[in-house]
Amino acid sequence: MLAWEAMPWPGGIDRPHIELLDGRPLPQHEMRVRPRFTGWPRGDVIAVGSPIPGLPLDGSLATFHQGITEHGLVARTARGSLVVALSEDSPAWHEPRFLELLAVASRATASPSRDYVVGLLGYGAIGAEHARAVRETAGLALGAVCDLNPSRMAAALVEQPGLIQHADPSDLLADEHLDIVVISTPPDSHARWAHEALDRGLHVVVEKPMALTAQECDALMEHARRAQRQLVVYQNRRFDPDYMAIRRLARGGALGEIFHLESFIGGYAHPCNYWHSDAEVSGGALFDWGSHIVDQILDLIDGEVEYVTAVNHKRVWHDVTNADHARMSLYFDGGREATFVFSDLAAALKPRWYVLGTQGAVTSEWRVKSVVTRNAIGTLDEDVLAPADAPPEIRLHLADGSVTTLAYPAREPHPFHADLSLSLHFGVDPRVQGFQSRRVIAMLQAAEESASLGGIPVKPS
Repeated sequence: MLAWEAMPWPGGIDRPHIELLDGRPLPQHEMRVRPRFTGWPRGDVIAVGSPIPGLPLDGSLATFHQGITEHGLVARTARGSLVVALSEDSPAWHEPRFLELLAVASRATASPSRDYVVGLLGYGAIGAEHARAVRETAGLALGAVCDLNPSRMAAALVEQPGLIQHADPSDLLADEHLDIVVISTPPDSHARWAHEALDRGLHVVVEKPMALTAQECDALMEHARRAQRQLVVYQNRRFDPDYMAIRRLARGGALGEIFHLESFIGGYAHPCNYWHSDAEVSGGALFDWGSHIVDQILDLIDGEVEYVTAVNHKRVWHDVTNADHARMSLYFDGGREATFVFSDLAAALKPRWYVLGTQGAVTSEWRVKSVVTRNAIGTLDEDVLAPADAPPEIRLHLADGSVTTLAYPAREPHPFHADLSLSLHFGVDPRVQGFQSRRVIAMLQAAEESASLGGIPVKPS
């Protein structure tokens, strides 16, 4: 069996027929693969390969350099197959991003396809993050914005002069120029606006959490299925560098089977006085951060969750309705377990991660970082970051007693939005999918039910 036929191919796209270029391969080395077709949103791809010089640049879909000379690496034949200038045993056949590039190149056309036009419903800090990502992602274009706060609308115009503005959310969703809407409103309104967007024929990106109940998620997913539109949740912390480092370890087998996991977020500080701290709007303390952390846990540990337990504490901050301290535990089949703790009462911080596997373990240490600036009169200002605003150091512990501090993987440029563009233009399955986010809500809903019943086990729906 040839190397690429043995590798998992990107989901949602047919495996192209591949031919190899004849010739003497160069020694294996890290090569920068440069796509030359329209619509690829990820930029260059770094892969270890054994390229074969000789494929003409003219008509090539991707290239590599040997010294200062650029050579073709991927081209399409007259029969529609791909010719690839790599040896059959090249390590590049084990690089998921390189295989994805080949899959997309097999569908790429010479003429550029139109951009999918995005509207932003809500322009707070996250809305501005979406705006920047859309502007910098091939295949997407920012078309319009709506926010009930005039200062935020003004900020959007500073970043993109001439951007169409709508004063009413329904007017934004009725804008015929739009293909996609990003819903960045408070969580208790996510389902309402997502249903209206789907009624208007729009693809939908929802801020996490998708909704506040699994039943609302089911209704949204069924609506999207009937409308033949995409419904995805912005699980941006799926791509945090510390989590990506742990995931790479787990997927590579360095930890063996993960059977115990603990994750912590928090500190000792008054909660914000915004909707994040209002349980009726946010869903509660577990929903607010758990939408991130439970998504990471479920992506890391395979299998069915048999039951969930949880406890909420209200002890100090009585001017907000979220719990001051919350703990939820997920119990997977086979006895594996994961616990998430969120706290605004943690004068002593637990590690961000504590992961035990049958062959190794992972721990993490929070880093104390600050932003130092000079103020208007020339003296020093120092803004100390909250622990969660800086990725922790990750350490791998092996059974032989060795401890290694891990380097973070290179950051992808706007990975969620790149996935969205590839999915819409080429049919590649995104790494974040709606059913995964629905599963997160089922766990959080079970946790809140368990907490209300004194911590008894609850089976997720």
